[in-house]
Amino acid sequence: MLMGHLRIHPPPQPPVGLFPFLSHPQNPRDPHDCVSVVSFANKRAGGGAFYDYTARYGAVREEDRYTLRQSMFPETIDDLKSQTRVSLDSHSIDYKLFDYLVDKMGMAALLDLPHIVLSNGQTRRARILKALLDKPRLLLLDEPTTGLDVDNRAAVLAILRELHQACDPHIILGLRIQDAIPEWITHLAVVNDGEMKVGPKDNMLAYKAQVQESTLAFDEIEQRVSSGSSICQPVVEMKNVCVTYGQRSILKNVTWTIRQGQRYHLRGTNGSGKTTLLSLLTGDHPQSYTQLGPADTRHLLLFGMPRARLATPTLHARIGVLTPELFDAFPRRAPGMSVWEAIGTGFDGGFVPRGADGVGDGLTEAQRQWRVARVWEVLAALGPHAWRGSGPHEEKTAGLREFGERRFLDLPVGAQRMVLLMRALVGQQQLVLLDEVWSGMDHRMIRAARKYLRSGGLGPEQAVIVVTHLEDEVPWSDEDGVMRVVLEDGVLRGAP
Repeated sequence: MLMGHLRIHPPPQPPVGLFPFLSHPQNPRDPHDCVSVVSFANKRAGGGAFYDYTARYGAVREEDRYTLRQSMFPETIDDLKSQTRVSLDSHSIDYKLFDYLVDKMGMAALLDLPHIVLSNGQTRRARILKALLDKPRLLLLDEPTTGLDVDNRAAVLAILRELHQACDPHIILGLRIQDAIPEWITHLAVVNDGEMKVGPKDNMLAYKAQVQESTLAFDEIEQRVSSGSSICQPVVEMKNVCVTYGQRSILKNVTWTIRQGQRYHLRGTNGSGKTTLLSLLTGDHPQSYTQLGPADTRHLLLFGMPRARLATPTLHARIGVLTPELFDAFPRRAPGMSVWEAIGTGFDGGFVPRGADGVGDGLTEAQRQWRVARVWEVLAALGPHAWRGSGPHEEKTAGLREFGERRFLDLPVGAQRMVLLMRALVGQQQLVLLDEVWSGMDHRMIRAARKYLRSGGLGPEQAVIVVTHLEDEVPWSDEDGVMRVVLEDGVLRGAP
């Protein structure tokens, strides 16, 4: 509504309008020129076809050396002859502000790196920086700290606080119910079950805590299922694995054995190499083929075999994945696939529905029936009734069928993420990789997903890696057998 995408009824009365601070009779301002939004909910809808999100891993190629400075801040490029800054268009920026923000946000070392190799957290900070350089009167930031490590989260919030205190710009943050409220925030608008309550922060914190507590209390009574640690067959074996781009080392002698039934929490600062590490596990990184050394001093084995002996379709069919890169790349070209078809692509790890039932082709009747039943199972466990409340059985069944027939591209962002989580889990693959999966989901969706993951949604032979900066976003606790590993500057610590 604030961006003018939805009609407000009844409309705000003139002359004040929706933005009174822009409606001064002596100097009225056009909201389109004064209001900026930075959304990190990724793609929502539209005509997006699948694109190769693995291209970033080949960024040493000359055509991929387009830097962050060139792609987002070309006005700051120094002319090599005159050593003066030039602009590539008529737009000019405040260079003093640019230098100040770059310093405060710790981005100086990132500006001349290839844009395509930056982590999600680094790209997020760059987008916030670019929005601030536009000097809007009102800045809307949707989940600005999700995916940021502790230090970078503090740096971004410190900048926003400073700007807020100067009222330049006015700032509205979109946060999840479980996110901490920055102390400089003055007012809260809490949305719960389609209703919104608004008021001064001190008056609203109790209501926010009540909404959040209902989610946590539900989690506490969930049945916990053993992680199945007695099953110890290796799924992934890494020994002294390294990834380099020229002189730049991304992963440094990583040694890690991941076994069936294990649950891992992987964390690390933005740019520490987490995405690169996951791309080795999925076989998407070109250097997954080169992890070989003399006398068994260096190797990468996926399901007991080197990458070169595993066909890519075979490997993808054995791994369930949900990452920010996959979410962005998932095809949304109209008319697009249905929710059922999107989930069904998870059995083979592809991006095109196959078979009359949308669950694959070349199947025996028993295989087809099992796959169809699995789609119904994840729809029941993670579909709308799981996060909106249950009704009569007939109503629930009809609702699941209707949801399964909806176009994936028509769903809101949170529901799209939930569908892709179903896709990652439906095939019960031996290895499941979940990277920042809660982004864009509301607290009821997160509650339903946590319940499913903790109470039987994963089999005892499945190994799982959850990537998140926040401990309370991990579905399992110490008593569930979760293991923690930390990646810092390409070095993995805590791995068995």
